Amino acid sequence: MAPPWWVARRFLYFFIIRVFEYIIVGHGLAGSALAHRLLSMGKKIRVFDAGFPNSASEVSVGLVNPLIGPKLNPPHKIFECLEENNQFFQTCENRWEDSFYSSIPLHRIFISEKQKDRWFELMKDQKYAQFTGKFLTSEDCKKRGMNAPFGAGLTKRAYQLNVSAFLNASKQYLVNNDSWESKKFDLEEYNDEQKIIFCEGFRVIDNPLFNHLPFAPARGETLQIKTMVKTPMSNGSWYLPDGVGCALIGSTWDHENILSGPTKEGKNEIIEKCNFIKIQEEQIEEGFSGVRSGTRDRNPIMGVHPAKNNYFLFNGFGSRGTSTIPYYSKKMIDFIIHKKELPKEVNLQRFENKIFLIHETD
Repeated sequence: MAPPWWVARRFLYFFIIRVFEYIIVGHGLAGSALAHRLLSMGKKIRVFDAGFPNSASEVSVGLVNPLIGPKLNPPHKIFECLEENNQFFQTCENRWEDSFYSSIPLHRIFISEKQKDRWFELMKDQKYAQFTGKFLTSEDCKKRGMNAPFGAGLTKRAYQLNVSAFLNASKQYLVNNDSWESKKFDLEEYNDEQKIIFCEGFRVIDNPLFNHLPFAPARGETLQIKTMVKTPMSNGSWYLPDGVGCALIGSTWDHENILSGPTKEGKNEIIEKCNFIKIQEEQIEEGFSGVRSGTRDRNPIMGVHPAKNNYFLFNGFGSRGTSTIPYYSKKMIDFIIHKKELPKEVNLQRFENKIFLIHETD
């Protein structure tokens, strides 16, 4: 007598899953980077993605800015990250015969004399002068469509990733290599021989294996506007034209209402922040919203579960995923496959004592 259909289906599904050495849960930038590094090593993988809404990767503008914050400080590991970005995305472009990562002439709008002075300090610094280009007076800025009373500086080595194009090309490559599953991953339908890497973005807060870690998800909004100004610019907020009569501007931070869609308050906040360019109501075409997977100490969280050595986490990149994921994905692969230590500042073990204290007092 033949077994019931559901028994046969479950057996077949279990048999298919056993073929894969690695399962990656989530196909944002984090999951896709790990997937392609593993595939390039000849590993058998399966990527699960249910297409949940509100993903930060789906609405990310993909900006890579080597000078951030009011003090124009170069981010941690910026040189290593820029080098790894160029190598990783160029490899993907060559493999998929596509183009989605390019340098941009990002103009930094100065918000004060102090910030302008900081720019000139960096220009004289042998290490960081490679990021600081020509200074533009307020009159120079006007000619380019910018309102900048303190002037602006041309940021060198700024890049933009077309995140949507990258993820679409990544998915197609995974489908073609029998490495894709358009469904929610079910933890009960796997075996202990496989390594499972969770790259769920902010939805890690619903994962009982890792949701005790100090994640701090934040919703961000962006606007698409009609414009003929073709100069990429930033004063902390940013304006990024697409070259065909539109631009994306943003962004906002909201740690409370993370599942809200675009809001009127968010729209007004963006327009106020982007005061370096004139924006009329009729220019606004559409609003977007996504949730960043941030952390309380602003560093990513990655590593292996303290009690289950085949469960891994690669998450918490916040607003700097495009800048840092290629670099840290290489570190993560070295950790999983070659048993190399992760940097202490990103290893989830940095919270180990706090985790056990919480469990003991529950």
